[in-house]
Amino acid sequence: MGEPVGANPPERHEVAHIQVPHDLLATTDLVASGVLRARGLRLRAGVALGRPLAFALPAAAGTLSTVDTTTLLLCFPFDLEEMPAGCGYRKIELAVTFDDEHLRALDLQPGPGWASPDGARVTAFGLGRNRLRWIFQAPHADGTLSPYGRWTQVVLTSPSPFTEWSGRIRVRGVVEHPLLSGTRSEGEIQTRDDVPFILSRADVWTGAPLTQQTPRPGAWALTRLEGADPPDDKLPPGRRHLCLAVDIEKYSTRGNVDMIRLQRGLLRVMRAACERAAVDWNACGRQAQGDGYLLVLPPDTDDTRVVPRLLAGLAEALAAVNGEQHGRTGPRSHVRTRMRAAFHHGIVHEADSGYAGSAVVELFRILDCDPLRALLADDESTDLAAAFTDQTYRDLVVQGYEGLSPVGFVRTEVRVKQFAGVAWIRSQRHVDSALHDHTGTP
Repeated sequence: MGEPVGANPPERHEVAHIQVPHDLLATTDLVASGVLRARGLRLRAGVALGRPLAFALPAAAGTLSTVDTTTLLLCFPFDLEEMPAGCGYRKIELAVTFDDEHLRALDLQPGPGWASPDGARVTAFGLGRNRLRWIFQAPHADGTLSPYGRWTQVVLTSPSPFTEWSGRIRVRGVVEHPLLSGTRSEGEIQTRDDVPFILSRADVWTGAPLTQQTPRPGAWALTRLEGADPPDDKLPPGRRHLCLAVDIEKYSTRGNVDMIRLQRGLLRVMRAACERAAVDWNACGRQAQGDGYLLVLPPDTDDTRVVPRLLAGLAEALAAVNGEQHGRTGPRSHVRTRMRAAFHHGIVHEADSGYAGSAVVELFRILDCDPLRALLADDESTDLAAAFTDQTYRDLVVQGYEGLSPVGFVRTEVRVKQFAGVAWIRSQRHVDSALHDHTGTP
């Protein structure tokens, strides 16, 4: 992230942007101030501010909200840069100021009394106002904060319909550092400038499309969750969909902070892959599963063009996420994101708590099969292992559509629980996934 900072920081203000879209607002240095600046002590510190996430809240039980609502739930994720050995963050304050003075905070999370997984004590300020602050404090006199997996959220309301909200984010804090005498001291750090942000209608995740003409993916399940009956008591419609399922390798072996980071990276990868394939993220059915994700694409999807581009997007986004993590934390293999992916095309029903149908079951059985897991585990040269169901492989790969080739695929028998079938698997390297290489050679 940032350059080492100290008594005489450079006048320039560098802000880097991650290659993966939609996720990062900015990365910026945390510069020394006060005692640290006076002593000329040089520390490497910085913060990566996630792009604010905006969600439209239900207008009433049994109805779905739109971005015309005056109330939104906003989430502000951020990660601190890992500091040199012997140094650590004692306290961090995230301040968010909205330019519209008529906005009011109805609820703040984390709130007073909340403790994060690393034990940090949290205080929050700004209820009823447009100026918000959260302070994360190390739990013990000799403790420091984990730099990763931080987030804040606010329920914000306005007397006028939502069109666009803008504001600024500032970060400051206290760091602990060793002295030559063998003792330890504390000093203040802060962002050089406030980081601006803008939220528009396109940024808001809603429960229904703007047109209000057709139910959005998830609408059937949402009506049940909100206490209303679905449109009727008949079987929900079953339509043929292209489905993509992914799963993170060795997720359950990670610590809490790494799990949060991996989930965040997973969402970034999925959205980046959709953008690479020109797939409308908001038109897809989506089912998050912690360490995995199910994407149900619209029925009119052109599989012949979308599948190779999704594969390319997954590989490219994984390379970007892992490259950014490597640059931030150094070569720490336990934060590397590696995943399995599987494609299938079949009839899918939108049930009360997710997507159902034999096609979904078959997809996840293949995603979980031992040969695909072994392929990823044994091939350290790639972060992605891909699988196709037998019919999907014959429809797309065998036909030689642009960006797909049988080269490198291995036929394997799949037996998971009561399921038995055939899948085609291969390692998917980043250089292989680029559509500039139409051969598909791994």
